[in-house]
Amino acid sequence: METKANYVAVGAFVLACVIGLVVTIMWLAGAQYSQEYAYYQAYFKGPVTGLGPGTVTRYNGIEVGRITNLEFDPNDPQRVIVTLQVRPNLNIREDSVASIDSQGITGASFVEISGGTKDAPLLVAKEGQPYPVIHTKQSSFAQLAQTAPEVVAKLNVAASPRVLRAHYGAWNART
Repeated sequence: METKANYVAVGAFVLACVIGLVVTIMWLAGAQYSQEYAYYQAYFKGPVTGLGPGTVTRYNGIEVGRITNLEFDPNDPQRVIVTLQVRPNLNIREDSVASIDSQGITGASFVEISGGTKDAPLLVAKEGQPYPVIHTKQSSFAQLAQTAPEVVAKLNVAASPRVLRAHYGAWNART
C-alpha cells in the first residue's frame, strides 16, 4: 500500500508541473500577443523589391516594427500600399517621410521612416483612410538607377574624341 502512495504522489507532482508549465506558456504568449500597436500606411510608386510581410520597419535607424500587409492600389497600378505596424508610443509627424532602403549594397530591404521636425503636428488618419498615410520618397538606390543613363550619356559626350581634341588643343595653346 505504501508503494502505491508514492506513485500517486509522484504522478500528482508531475501532473501539477505540466499544468503549471502550460499555464505559464499561455500567460507569456498572451502577454506577447496582447501588445498594442499603431498602424500606418505608405504608398510607394514602382517596385517594392525585397519587402514582404514581416519585413523590418525602422525609425531614424532604430527598429520599431514590421510590415503587416502589401497590396496593389486599386486606383493606380503603379502604386503599392504598404501597411506598417509600429510601436504605439512612436510620434510620427506629418513631415516624416518613408523610403525603402537596404542594409549595405546586397543587404535586406527595409522601410526607413525619417523623424520629421518636432514642431510638425502628429500624423493622423484623414477622412476615408483606415490608417494615417506617411509620405514616401524614392530610395537612394532607385534615384541612382533612374539617373544612371543620364550620367553615362554625359560621360560619353565628355569622353568623345572631338571634345577631348578641343580641350587638349586649348590646353596646348596655353602652354
